[in-house]
Amino acid sequence: MPGTPRPVVPQREETTMTTTRQLALAAGLLGLGAVGIGTLTHGGTLTVPDRERAALRGARAAVHEEVERMESATPAWRTGDDHLWRAHLDLVEKELERGHVDVAVRVWQDAYGAALASGSWESMLAVGDAFMAIGRAAGSPRGAQTNAREAYLSALIRARRDRSVDGAIRSAEAFRRLDDRAVSEQCLHVAAQLAAGNEQAQQKVWETRQRWAGGQAVTEVW
Repeated sequence: MPGTPRPVVPQREETTMTTTRQLALAAGLLGLGAVGIGTLTHGGTLTVPDRERAALRGARAAVHEEVERMESATPAWRTGDDHLWRAHLDLVEKELERGHVDVAVRVWQDAYGAALASGSWESMLAVGDAFMAIGRAAGSPRGAQTNAREAYLSALIRARRDRSVDGAIRSAEAFRRLDDRAVSEQCLHVAAQLAAGNEQAQQKVWETRQRWAGGQAVTEVW
């Protein structure tokens, strides 16, 4: 829908850079041009041939640098999770059921802003998942991956700040669904660091690795 105007969603000053990028990417899904950050590498499981290991390590290093850059741009403040983002995402789902993809994108932008304000990793995973749903409804799941990817990276950053092993693992699973092996592995690396000294948490990380090494699907393949 090339003629669809891009709405401006007011945000706090700290989130202006990230939100502006999100608006541009959302517009791309609506047909205003694709904007992309290519996935760093792809693959099926965490067990890779020797010849690919060096490339994977290099990709993970690039992911680490990207996460560190995003860390400085991700606001540390939080208004408290009032779950306003959930209300917006419920509306996104309803608009998609009605076939109103353009409206769903505009509501998603409100959800994204509310998720940023909440400061929770759960909200960022949810808005990432919602944008993938928009992409599928628009017949452009690949076009939706960039928005989802940035939301998932924000979720990882929030999980690391909260020292949440579950948040890091769920971020890894989200990237696994995107078939972005380098980032999913980096998420599990973060999860392992956070789990240090906690046997139960370490077990969760180990079980996730074993499940993936066995080729078991996480939840859904996009």
